[in-house]
Amino acid sequence: MPSKRRGNNEGSIYKRADGSWTGQVSVGHDLETGKRKRKSFYGQTRKEVADKIAKVLQELQNGSYIEPTAITLGEWLTKWLVNYKKGQLKPLTYESYENLIQSHIEPGLGKTPLAKLQAHTLQSFYNAKLANGRKDGKGGLSTRTVRYFHAIIREALEQAVKEGILIRNAADATTPPVIKSKQTQPLTESELLKFLEAVKEDRLYAAYVTAAFTGVRRGELLGLCWDCVDLESGSITIKRSLIPLASGLHLQESTKTKGGKRNIALTDDNLQALKAHKRRQAQDKLLMGKDYQNFNLCFCKEDGTHINPDKFTIDFKKRLAENGLPQVRLHDLRHGHATLLLQRGIPAKLVQERLGHSSIQMTLDLYSHVTPEMSKAASESLNGLLSKEKPPANAQGE
Repeated sequence: MPSKRRGNNEGSIYKRADGSWTGQVSVGHDLETGKRKRKSFYGQTRKEVADKIAKVLQELQNGSYIEPTAITLGEWLTKWLVNYKKGQLKPLTYESYENLIQSHIEPGLGKTPLAKLQAHTLQSFYNAKLANGRKDGKGGLSTRTVRYFHAIIREALEQAVKEGILIRNAADATTPPVIKSKQTQPLTESELLKFLEAVKEDRLYAAYVTAAFTGVRRGELLGLCWDCVDLESGSITIKRSLIPLASGLHLQESTKTKGGKRNIALTDDNLQALKAHKRRQAQDKLLMGKDYQNFNLCFCKEDGTHINPDKFTIDFKKRLAENGLPQVRLHDLRHGHATLLLQRGIPAKLVQERLGHSSIQMTLDLYSHVTPEMSKAASESLNGLLSKEKPPANAQGE
């Protein structure tokens, strides 16, 4: 006979004949029969079972409990996001999870009962998004985005397995797409020089120069403050990023990756552009007077406030069009910077550190198209080595 022990407010807990423990707790009443519904828990120790019961009782008390057999994927994703991700992720990352769930996963799979979710259902969802997943109806989403869906779903389902809601993780049996990096097509050297010459009188000319000659990300550029600019040594320190959230623009005291915080040496041209920009900004402060909001930003509006990153991108595209230049992305100034360095024989490791990539493999993967040119140049540098005339014998010390 199993022994029965009950603690305060923890339901019924029993020790089984095999030494394991089981417990039951009331989770409400069946709406059709009116009978009380009980949920069972199992564990190797009494404490393990008691902890599981305590968690359910807490959820019943605050109204967040959902019957495992009835919960849908959409309901579980919402619960998982709030209970396990909020406070653990950076605000921008959390918001991206939330947006992807609400915009894509919820409409496509949200009503599917969690207990009935199958691998083929997830696989069909991935395939459909790759084929025609864009909101504007103009084709499919990138492999990177669909892989992001898979990562979110898999992590949420794994938590459901840990809690005993699911026996297995259906996402483990799927084949998510392999990420395919898009071929970058930055401005050529001559096109970049044409662009910078065309915007020389622009109020944010120094911002374009800094983007092109340091390879910083858009958020890092617009989040750069003067306390991170050393005009004496000619360098900048990247440690902040301007991020757009639903609540507005926020200056985040961290960067995208672990290697993101870095010091970047400036070119002479970049240094001169920043010095001129700072003088011009000082004039803006005088003209605005008390209306100037000093956030110590290097690149800001005339009144000192943050520049909207999307607006900055739109202005960049407009200037390209005005000067008959290819419609590349603002981010391609970063790619162009890396390409120019690699073509000049700068080691990939130094390029990685300058860009703030988390690993050198990321740098090599992104710029694999440049590597063949470098390899050919390296080979050509050794041409004729064996055919060179040998020095006289006496010159060799014989």
